[in-house]
Amino acid sequence: MTTEKFDIKTFEKNKIDGEYNFVLDDGTKIRQSSSKVDYSEYITPPPPELYHTYNEYFKNGNLKSNLISFPNDFSKNYKEFDINGKLIEEINYDKPFKSSFKQLLELIKNEKDSIDIFDKNTLITRGILDEGPIWEITYRKVFMRREVIKVDGITGAILERSHYPHLDN
Repeated sequence: MTTEKFDIKTFEKNKIDGEYNFVLDDGTKIRQSSSKVDYSEYITPPPPELYHTYNEYFKNGNLKSNLISFPNDFSKNYKEFDINGKLIEEINYDKPFKSSFKQLLELIKNEKDSIDIFDKNTLITRGILDEGPIWEITYRKVFMRREVIKVDGITGAILERSHYPHLDN
């Protein structure tokens, strides 16, 4: 069960063009919006926190779903609730990975190439392939060239390095 609720009254009082944006004292940015069917909330904590939270709420204000993710790259945990707050589904995307994101960040930090995980040209993804859980880091090594590092999601060992030319944005 969850008792988390969307503060409809505060949102309605402060929204501009269907959106309410504010910053908490600790620097956390919150963007709330509404649609015909629900409310949504995107929570971006300040560094060094890496994970963002996306919540959807039913029109009665009760929490509908909660997603914790590394921005635009991969999900960490997902929960879905019914209109009364009862947990319907929970997915722990970390479960198949014995090599954690924290360990992957250490590997990145120890690379001879400087890899900025917040650079718009860097993408960190993960998935379950035939060979098991895999992390994949794609980054701009030099102008017009990307490097891809595949990492075993169990052992944390580098499985493959490849590169390809790519037009930069």
